[in-house]
Amino acid sequence: MKVDLFTFGESLSVFITTDSDSVLTGKFYERVTAGAEVNVAVALARLGLKSKYFSRFGQDQLGEVMIKDIAAEGVDISTVKRVPFFTGAMVRNPGKDAPVETTYLRKGSAASTIEASDISDEFITNARWVHTTGITCAISESGAAAVAHALARAKALGVKSSFDLNLRRKLWSDEQAAKVLKPLAKDVEFLIGGESEYEVVFGSKDAKSVLKDANDRGCKIAVMTNGDQPLRYSINGEFGQILPPKVVAVDPVGSGDAFTGGTIAGLLSGMDELTALRQGSRSGARVASMFGDWTGLPTGSGGVINEDN
Repeated sequence: MKVDLFTFGESLSVFITTDSDSVLTGKFYERVTAGAEVNVAVALARLGLKSKYFSRFGQDQLGEVMIKDIAAEGVDISTVKRVPFFTGAMVRNPGKDAPVETTYLRKGSAASTIEASDISDEFITNARWVHTTGITCAISESGAAAVAHALARAKALGVKSSFDLNLRRKLWSDEQAAKVLKPLAKDVEFLIGGESEYEVVFGSKDAKSVLKDANDRGCKIAVMTNGDQPLRYSINGEFGQILPPKVVAVDPVGSGDAFTGGTIAGLLSGMDELTALRQGSRSGARVASMFGDWTGLPTGSGGVINEDN
């Protein structure tokens, strides 16, 4: 079946304290399913597009309930694999009155065994867009090989792709990240990263020069985000800024993925690049204004946000 987006990576069962803004004092937790790549897949599904998501899940109850969560959002998970490893998890506070603090339970997880052979040419040719992130590179060497393979095959097969730097310092060092991620940050339709991520990978946080460098490396649309501050972009060498919508930030986790998903959906709908970035910014702000990675994701049709959102 032809889909609009194919993406892959690790989904996590996220356990969030509900009675305290600290894991140190919390006794009650809510469990949700989340993860950078699956967040993007859900964002497109909410906007009326078809998305396909691949991962490896453990043969455990967490894996089972997470697969159900993703399927319930209308994402195609028909090719996921169940393997004899544990399903990854994360524990965190909600970040309402204190900074978000995360604890990962993912080293040696089922998804960390993802490998290049999992990503078939059929997955890529049956999609209009392939999305990848640096998190999959961080969880294992085989994950990094899978990302490199997917991006290379997408280019060879003429399928548009995107790469989110998504640096996770709890998974690896800046030096390791730069060594792996910089060679991948090229020849994509859409490159996304935060100010500090570009500094690690490209050696500078000067937006104009770094984004131009990304354009010169074959990244048509290069974007540097910085929370609720102006979003800097360069489209084929044309530099500009977008001021995100002003919202009361309730939970910033997942807002970057919502931005990415909203932008990709806009591009697939036929929007020009700047209009798509504005839609992505609107989607990201909406998610930041509500609790949870998926809660605030806007709905729409054909990749365009409904006006009543």
